[in-house]
Amino acid sequence: MNSGIRIPAAPHSASYHLPLARALRVMHFVADDSLPLQTAVAQLVQAAKTDTQLDALLVVDRNANLHNDSHWHSEGISFKQLSSWSSIGRSYEFYRLCREYQPDAVFIHSLNTTNWCRTACARAGVKHIIAVNQNDVTAIPYGIALEQFAKADEVPLGLRIPGIIMPSGFSGSFHLQLIRALACLREKRLYPRVFLTGSGKRRDQLAAQQLGTALGLDNQIRIAEHCSNLPFLLMHHQIAIIGNPEQHQLHIAQAMAAGCATIGITDNTANAGSLIQQERDGLLLASDSPERLAEKLERLLRNSAQAQQLARKARLRALEDFSLSRMQMAYQQIYQNLSAAFIPPHVAA
Repeated sequence: MNSGIRIPAAPHSASYHLPLARALRVMHFVADDSLPLQTAVAQLVQAAKTDTQLDALLVVDRNANLHNDSHWHSEGISFKQLSSWSSIGRSYEFYRLCREYQPDAVFIHSLNTTNWCRTACARAGVKHIIAVNQNDVTAIPYGIALEQFAKADEVPLGLRIPGIIMPSGFSGSFHLQLIRALACLREKRLYPRVFLTGSGKRRDQLAAQQLGTALGLDNQIRIAEHCSNLPFLLMHHQIAIIGNPEQHQLHIAQAMAAGCATIGITDNTANAGSLIQQERDGLLLASDSPERLAEKLERLLRNSAQAQQLARKARLRALEDFSLSRMQMAYQQIYQNLSAAFIPPHVAA
């Protein structure tokens, strides 16, 4: 992509106004390599097919691996994937998509900064740019495929692997904190196994391996970048740890649906934005201390009754609050509000 390309400062024509004769047109952009996120957003686009007042398009970033593209094709889900590697190239490509599709609203689904996407939307004349679950907007709930966790009750906590799974990836230092906590637990004669998985850079995975080796914990740690059977693994581990839970809400929802005793480690001292209700359906730790994390893990590993109580309440909460149908209902309300914004006052009256 030519770095000299510049997006026009204003659209070629007047800003979009929704004619009452056509459906609301929305674009959902998934910028992250996350299977549950891609699945949830694809469900929103698929649900739009049955709504004559809604037209939805799914757009996936170049950096995201498509886990379900063959399924999307078979289900008739309309989607496009950006092809450029650079931010400038993706910005121009997204601008062209917006000019072609002319969405009334763009929903940006990402845990990372996507200023280039917002700029492209604004310069293409998009009226509503909604960064979902980022710090500057009201959180919108995601849903998960609860049927993937239907057998969770068949595997009681006491029959599961007496170990820990951390599916939130290798960004930040939360996975290193967990490895150091294992060394603390070893001093207390506790030797849980740990499974680390999720997205992240290769060097961060290597750092985890090297730290485990240096601490003599190789036999307790397993690392995998991608995990195609995550629901199964969650349902067979006693404890799930999620780093940065306010940004990994889908992983929190999955861990709860799987009936795990769930711990969220955050650097947000206010614990804002996390799905976990402290001491009710999980535990929150606002500290980077391995010793404090080890204390919470010891508490769950030695007190099976408390771990089972947290896991049971977490699963009930997931079944009630984290379904795909509940997510779709929430978005339907958002779509209705957006549609109302385009109706002239004399028509609405």
